[in-house]
Amino acid sequence: MKKLILLLIFSVYFINSQGQVTWSADVASIIYSNCSKCHNSYGIAPFTLLSYQDAYQNGSDIKDQVINRTMPPWPPDPNYNHLAHERILTQQQITAISDWVDNGMLRGDSTLEPAPPVFNNVAEIANPDHIAQAPVYSVNTSNDLYRCFVIPTNFLTDNYIKALEAIPGDRSIVHHILIYSDTSSIPSALDAADPGPGYTNFGGTGSIYSKLIGAWVPGQSVYYSPIGMGIRLPANTNIIMQIHYPGGTIGKTDSTKLLLKTTTVPQREIFIESPLNHYQLDNGPLIIPANTIRTFNAHYVIPAPYDLSIMSVGPHMHLVGKSISSYGVTPTNDTIPFIDIPNWDFHWQGNFAFQRVVHLPAGTTIYSEATYDNTTANPNNPNSPPQLVYLGESTTDEMMLVYFSYTYYFPGDENIIIDSSLITTNVVDIHNSKISTAQLYEPFPNPVSNQLQFQYYLPESAMINISIIDSEGKLIKNEMSNVQNGLSTTKLDVSNYAAGIYFITLKTGDIMRVKKFLKN
Repeated sequence: MKKLILLLIFSVYFINSQGQVTWSADVASIIYSNCSKCHNSYGIAPFTLLSYQDAYQNGSDIKDQVINRTMPPWPPDPNYNHLAHERILTQQQITAISDWVDNGMLRGDSTLEPAPPVFNNVAEIANPDHIAQAPVYSVNTSNDLYRCFVIPTNFLTDNYIKALEAIPGDRSIVHHILIYSDTSSIPSALDAADPGPGYTNFGGTGSIYSKLIGAWVPGQSVYYSPIGMGIRLPANTNIIMQIHYPGGTIGKTDSTKLLLKTTTVPQREIFIESPLNHYQLDNGPLIIPANTIRTFNAHYVIPAPYDLSIMSVGPHMHLVGKSISSYGVTPTNDTIPFIDIPNWDFHWQGNFAFQRVVHLPAGTTIYSEATYDNTTANPNNPNSPPQLVYLGESTTDEMMLVYFSYTYYFPGDENIIIDSSLITTNVVDIHNSKISTAQLYEPFPNPVSNQLQFQYYLPESAMINISIIDSEGKLIKNEMSNVQNGLSTTKLDVSNYAAGIYFITLKTGDIMRVKKFLKN
């Protein structure tokens, strides 16, 4: 009788679990790959997502956020242009999370769960050439705080940035960082006039001589300049970090640092400038009366005889900003989309890289359109009731800038890959798709401590070569095999690998795919 009862219980469980979405089989990998980079004990997110229990306790909130596409935070519209290192979920992933929550958040077979990723404050750049560290700062603020810290480089000659990594002193309170260089004395004077380390400034550094050289948001890894290129740091320049600390941060301390790999060997200089700006509007000046919605346009023609190679785009507005977009039109009337942010959020601005370098011929016209909502319908409006808003750097003022990182074009630049995946995140059913070339998908977990897993897809059976290469180009592992068509999964024991950055390469015929992972 007891055996019969157990059999009935097992049968009911088996029947109910058929076709159900479970944490172990379906949801854990989505959360660990897309959410845990911020939702960990070192991250900015308000709770951790490193276990079934974490997800179960926050299931309803997770469902709401992913359905609304609020999380993971990714302001650019992927339907307009796919950018590098996108933080977006496919519709299948959103549906899986929603169905999992709606059907009771079943765990499934816990033995099949992937290992949660491990996070720490260990740097990816193991041997930086230069460290720029902000002084220890005590954060006690009820409102959003934008604090600028001035760090001298004391460089005797010009240096070129080859790699840059931000390491927040307290990741739980550093929301984002804008990084500038400045050879003037203005930031130092502002620092000296403000009590305590650094000085408060909302829109930028307060100096017209400051040049943007980088940005950081939670979950971002090292920035690498393409081979032969670099961002110039002039001799004796200061580095200014503008750090956003969220409101409600009380009794916390931070000392964020930047790790730089630099060279004094002259490189093809990468410039970061804003040719589309509020000083050269087609329909300026930048004034938004109270209780109005206004749209402004700007354009700029790339002068002959120089073609440009652009690597990234970074729009900038303040709190009245509603949307902003940018694109280019070549002399042969080809339209090149850059970026569209339909719902501007000042807190999630950044410098967005293209998947590969984009060639802009001389004579190309680049455009931007920015809309501002100075009404009570804008929840971010700094004035209640709305007031006249005009150009300026304070919280209640506005700006319209579109930054581009670029260098002068060399033939072949358009083949330089910035995001090696080059796989769009449109809805794709791998098992039934008509993908025509080999694909290598994101390794998991990443960062990894012991067991790494990655998948690849072959449209037809082929001889493939899979290699593991370290950050110095040393071959760690190399295997060739004949693999059947379809989706394949490989597990790799990396427990004996030294901590650092590694690259997985998959090569078949003349096709090569590359993915990066970090070994803790």
